[in-house]
Amino acid sequence: MIAVLGMILFAATKALYADTAATRLMRGRIFAKRFAEMGLEVARHPAIQVDDPLLHHEVDTGGGFDVTLKTEEARLNVNYLLLTGDKVLLRRLFTRWGFKPEFITPLLDALKDWVDEDNKAGLAGAERREYERMDRQGMPFNRPFKEVEEMLLVRGMEIVNAERPDWREWFTVYGDGRIDVNDTSAEILSLLADVPMERVQPLLAFRSGRDGVHRTRDDQRIASVPQFAQMLGVFQPQTVAQLTQWIQFNGPIRRIESVGHMGPLKRKLILITQGGQAVWRGELPVHGQDS
Repeated sequence: MIAVLGMILFAATKALYADTAATRLMRGRIFAKRFAEMGLEVARHPAIQVDDPLLHHEVDTGGGFDVTLKTEEARLNVNYLLLTGDKVLLRRLFTRWGFKPEFITPLLDALKDWVDEDNKAGLAGAERREYERMDRQGMPFNRPFKEVEEMLLVRGMEIVNAERPDWREWFTVYGDGRIDVNDTSAEILSLLADVPMERVQPLLAFRSGRDGVHRTRDDQRIASVPQFAQMLGVFQPQTVAQLTQWIQFNGPIRRIESVGHMGPLKRKLILITQGGQAVWRGELPVHGQDS
């Protein structure tokens, strides 16, 4: 009986510990999200600047938030690229992510079939018949993506999601399709000009201004396609002509990224505003962090 009672006590202690750990995790996630929501509300104020100290907040209990203000046009507009038939940037992107041409071509055709209005599958694409074979009824929607997360429904994107779980950070469905080169990432700058990353460094240094930190008030701005092309060492007329179609210098759509944390737990909330009005709000994974 003593042995049996000992086993029962041991099992009860383990169960209590597991329940306590789960409660701590749930509590941490709730508080992290609350801090992220606080950050969004602070950043929505029109007087807040990109380097305002109010965008970073810590409390004694180990919680707080960090907010980054960006332009939504710093991302690739997937609807624009697909509907205009311009697959160059998408092909470059998936190639740099390590995918093979035999995978990229069907994926791009499937993405195109999703947003076009007809039921005619591309050469290697996917329309209703192909999705029915995968037991996905009612797909594709044959309209532009309403939000980035919807791309995950396209045949082949589940593989991209497994290999590149941060893929959502690269795309948008807002804007006119032109990328804001004063706010976009080094990787997309390299993608646009089709140059190696080391060729992008002088442009990044110029853009960051005297303090060497991007998104502060002393940032310098690129103002023209010739200036952009020259700084990247791109002189081929065809490439410069493409850049004219692809880039802009001051995207009007604001993206607020607020990461709330409670200890090691983090939650990331996004708010996209245009003309002061919210157009999308949601949550994205915090890659490389506990969440």
